[in-house]
Amino acid sequence: MIFPELFLEISKIEGVDEYIFMDNFGNIAAHDIKDPQKVFGMVFSCGRNIRAVGKDNFKYAIFSRKNKKDIIIFPVGNYFLGVVKQKKT
Repeated sequence: MIFPELFLEISKIEGVDEYIFMDNFGNIAAHDIKDPQKVFGMVFSCGRNIRAVGKDNFKYAIFSRKNKKDIIIFPVGNYFLGVVKQKKT
């Protein structure tokens, strides 16, 4: 499976609404977000802070949002994966 095809699978996971995948310089490698700039800053800044804390000891960060579409940020090698969960009911 090649790189872009792998990320098409993320949006098929139950509970995932959208995702953004970027390197540690802020370059977006892949996304399935209508407006990636809307969450870019949060994912990038938080990802950098996770790396500063120690990516081996810090597995992910979760941000609860008023719109009930929480964001989870994972360090993945030299990248950050931001996942927007489907709206809680």
